[in-house]
Amino acid sequence: MNNRLARLLAPVAFGLGLLAAHLPALAAPKEAPLDAAALFRQAETTGTMVIYDLRRDRMLTYNPARAATPYSPASTFKIMNSLIGLETGAVADVDHDKLPWDGKVWLVGGKAVLPETCNADVPLRVALPNSCVPAYQALARRVGSAAYQRYLTASHYGNADSSGPVDLFWLNGKLQITAYQQIDFLKGLVQRTLPFSPATFSAVDDITVLERTANYTLHGKTGWANSAQPAVGWLVGWVERGNDDYLFALNLDLLRPEHAKARMEIARAALRKAGALPE
Repeated sequence: MNNRLARLLAPVAFGLGLLAAHLPALAAPKEAPLDAAALFRQAETTGTMVIYDLRRDRMLTYNPARAATPYSPASTFKIMNSLIGLETGAVADVDHDKLPWDGKVWLVGGKAVLPETCNADVPLRVALPNSCVPAYQALARRVGSAAYQRYLTASHYGNADSSGPVDLFWLNGKLQITAYQQIDFLKGLVQRTLPFSPATFSAVDDITVLERTANYTLHGKTGWANSAQPAVGWLVGWVERGNDDYLFALNLDLLRPEHAKARMEIARAALRKAGALPE
């Protein structure tokens, strides 16, 4: 589908999203425990992991109480932010329309925390995997608060709170989302029920790929929520394996620097237990 046709269909998709907001909730998926306690214990941290087997409508959860606890999405919001940016035309594409750098190195606790590649004008294909905060802040200022609120509400994204500075609300704790709600969002993304065009969905599918093999494709995005104490680390995404899609959301307490790496280690091990990744 060409970009012009995609934009013509966008209002229809958006209207369907609004309609969905008023439809009765569907039956909850079958839920079962996920055997992941040893994975978090070995990493010496506390967290949760939710895996949703889309075709079988089966939810596997470790630590359901925490899975229902809201936190700032931090950089996992870059998935949604990319969808909104592309759909509204605030950014033209993922490769050629570079988002401007403001010349300021992004600091946390007085330390530079982003890759050097973020200290430049970058397209979404670079900005998303490298969590380039300045690029997405520039995008946010283009999108504007009103558009964010429309899409967050229509997509049922977390608490849908876009209040506060337009370029900080997903980082400063205003916007909150649970692991279960991350799964709901990813389900809408994979099933194409969110209010976005086919072209937008395809572009975001493309830039979220972490690994592509002959047997599966792993999509994902990390996040580091410093608005919480202790800080919370996220990893959310989905696995395409044959005719199956497995959606996942993990968060954990970032008590030590090595816990950032533990996000992927725990997620991969849990996904193997669920059959989403090969042994």
